[in-house]
Amino acid sequence: MMAEERFIQFIWKHRLYDGKSLHTTCGQKLEVLFPGEQNSHGGPDFLNARIRMDRLVWVGNIEIHRYASDWYRHRHHLDAAYNNVILHVVGEFDTDVTNSLGRRIQTMVPKYPDYLSQRFEILKRNESWLACGPYLKSFPPVQLKQWLHDLNKVRIIQRSLRMEQVLHDTDLNLDLALYRALTPGFGLPLNSLPFEMLVNKVPLPALTEHRDSLTDLEALLFGQSGLLLTARTQGSYPCTLWNRYMELKSHMADKPVPAHLWKFLRLRPPSFPTLRISQLASLLHGRYPLNESILGSSSIAELEQIFRVKASEYWTNHYLFGKSSVPLPKYPGQQFITTLVINVIVPFLTALCKLKGCQSTALDVENIMQNLKAESNQLIKNWSIFGIRPESAMESQALLQLYHQYCKQKRCLECNIAAEIIRDANHEYK
Repeated sequence: MMAEERFIQFIWKHRLYDGKSLHTTCGQKLEVLFPGEQNSHGGPDFLNARIRMDRLVWVGNIEIHRYASDWYRHRHHLDAAYNNVILHVVGEFDTDVTNSLGRRIQTMVPKYPDYLSQRFEILKRNESWLACGPYLKSFPPVQLKQWLHDLNKVRIIQRSLRMEQVLHDTDLNLDLALYRALTPGFGLPLNSLPFEMLVNKVPLPALTEHRDSLTDLEALLFGQSGLLLTARTQGSYPCTLWNRYMELKSHMADKPVPAHLWKFLRLRPPSFPTLRISQLASLLHGRYPLNESILGSSSIAELEQIFRVKASEYWTNHYLFGKSSVPLPKYPGQQFITTLVINVIVPFLTALCKLKGCQSTALDVENIMQNLKAESNQLIKNWSIFGIRPESAMESQALLQLYHQYCKQKRCLECNIAAEIIRDANHEYK
């Protein structure tokens, strides 16, 4: 069976072909000095490769196809971006090819053992969420840890891009940037959108002007959340908040968030948006300026303590407006604080470090991730079935990245684990 194009790319990248006596289809002796850097954007598949053909060294790009005729099917012969291709690597040679200048491009058909493609087919056809699960026990732990370390770095960088935009939009006003970054984090996992809308409906200057009064802060935030409109008749405290909101709403240029956007269903009561809004108010009441409190932290314990803020007294015996509950002070749980640090503070620090230099904060991102406890959710528990148990937040985040970006999308050929498993077939069948 003819190998698909991405598998031929894999064979080329990892030099798994028989390299003892390489020749082009025209009979020219060939030596691969460097296969090139794989290109994930438009243009040739591998860039800046170096090969030797008949004692002459060529430097340029490599294009890979299943059939040589795919070159014409993809119209590369009309595209000047492919004029620097020095070698056409194909699964089956069915025609010579030329570039847009009319120059002939040498072609190579790599030879490799059938058991490499057989191993890939086994992984590809495995319908389990983790196709390589049966092979994981023999995977070297050192290599696994390095791959998880790399995946975590990629995940943080991806998330930091949004924080870079926040910092740009606020002209590096760190208090404002932290307010805009943190507030949606209080809505994780289901209410990030209405919390993000709340940021735009309650200007930070209005909150800082009234930060000495927790009641005023709650009046502004709950009023603009849209949740007070129906709650104002459900007790003295909601009524007090509503009356104060009516006095302060002249500060608000926008209408409240539509109340129906707030989600309560499938949330545990401690995660209800009512409590999170009150805890956000408490954070602004007791920890402002955010810049000094958060970025001035010198340890993870100190950072976590900043977010351990109690909702106002009304919420001691309420989860919802007007409905009493067993008295219990409403502090954010450790899992929520960990989630906030991982999803907001770490990407924010990464972006800030890039834009202003790492001396702008005493907190080190890698140290935070290595010392935070690993998260516990169903996806992480699924990994433990195969003997993989994360020792830190860095590793649990990496496993989430691995699942969502590779396992779920069946991108085995781009995963270091699956790549090693396929390469191992060389040793097993020899």
